Amino acid sequence: MSQDLQHLLWIEELLPPTVEQKRMWGGVGYYLNEKLILVLTEDSKTTEYRGRAYPFELWYGAFFPIEKIKQSAVCAKFPFLENHPGRKEALYLPAENEDFESLMKSVIREINKGNPLFGLMIKETNPQKQARRQHSNDEVDTSRPSLFNTGPLKKPISKPVKKPKANKKSENAMMMEILKSRSK
Repeated sequence: MSQDLQHLLWIEELLPPTVEQKRMWGGVGYYLNEKLILVLTEDSKTTEYRGRAYPFELWYGAFFPIEKIKQSAVCAKFPFLENHPGRKEALYLPAENEDFESLMKSVIREINKGNPLFGLMIKETNPQKQARRQHSNDEVDTSRPSLFNTGPLKKPISKPVKKPKANKKSENAMMMEILKSRSK
């Protein structure tokens, strides 16, 4: 699947066959049922992030994207997973861990079972949405609820253009000078 990974490539074989792959975060991300379930990175072997040193390599291992509210439940079952300082939405398993292979297999086994704690829905950006809509042949009008969309497709209502905010600092400074001159 991936040409970017060299040492962690064996992990791809443990994932379900329906998993999709995408380059991200200096590594490779894996999606299952439209949720990001795993990111593998081999980019940097640094232990420092924003001036602070950590006891593990920060960008060489496996990231498990998990919603913040669910992370404590996952950590209770898998205490070897670390909170990553650079990616708050993911738990991390450093590749330098002595039992990395067996620990990785246990987490992947849980993901393959369909544990709902694992995975993070990724929001599409506007360019991604526009590209997907352009490639879609079956457009459906979802602007209003309808039991059956039998009518013609309506154009979406455009959002009103926001007016630029005025520079209040210069107006306030002028008003203060007027008030000062009147008070003398």
